[in-house]
Amino acid sequence: MDGSPACLPPGPAGAVRPFSVVRDRVPAEIAARVAARFGLNEAGGGAAAAVLLAQADRDILRGAFGLNRFLTVELTEREEGTGAIDADWLGAPPVEQGFYLSLTTGTAYGLQCAVLVCDELARRGVLTPERRGNVELCLHEAIANAIVHGNLGIPSATKEQPEGYRLFSRLLRERLGDGTVRQRRIDIFARWAGDSLSIAVVDQGNGFDAAALPQDTDSGAHSGRGFVFMRALARRIHVTDGGRCTLLQFDL
Repeated sequence: MDGSPACLPPGPAGAVRPFSVVRDRVPAEIAARVAARFGLNEAGGGAAAAVLLAQADRDILRGAFGLNRFLTVELTEREEGTGAIDADWLGAPPVEQGFYLSLTTGTAYGLQCAVLVCDELARRGVLTPERRGNVELCLHEAIANAIVHGNLGIPSATKEQPEGYRLFSRLLRERLGDGTVRQRRIDIFARWAGDSLSIAVVDQGNGFDAAALPQDTDSGAHSGRGFVFMRALARRIHVTDGGRCTLLQFDL
């Protein structure tokens, strides 16, 4: 692949490097999740086209998506912590019919990730304006759950306590101020085939018991109501990995 500056999306010089990666060119836990979701060939080294971001914001992400690579991975919010990402470039064809986005929690919290992902699905001709509303609403709810209740570890019942919103705001500030918590990842996988779209949202939190989720709004439950909302809009909702992965499936 051409590594000239013309390939770089808008953003600070050197913040984005487009190239094809193999399994040891992205963090190991990210590569493992990609392989599990998309079946990259272990025997063949698991090569896939990728863009690694030193840091990410809205414009950088839109530019990175425009390169049509399979993976878009933010390495860290702190540019000095990226390490060397300009080692040997290895050619490999991109994986088609899907894409993967991995962001730190600190970055994901400050972005409208559902809008960015749906913009990219629309750009690739997957999502029509008629279908977009339901997909975007479900995805927004799933990402918000992954960030707040998953990676930041703030229980959904917090707001039900006396002065709950004040407590919620304080916990939000404290958790976002913790550098270790901010670096936990939000992974978004999108894949489509025929008239079906699947989007998985994965966090690195402590998970929850999916069996305890309410099935309808009449259950009286104070938590999990977002899942009731998502079930009404998606064809299917499936929670795996001990509550850390929410898979949304839609008809196209």
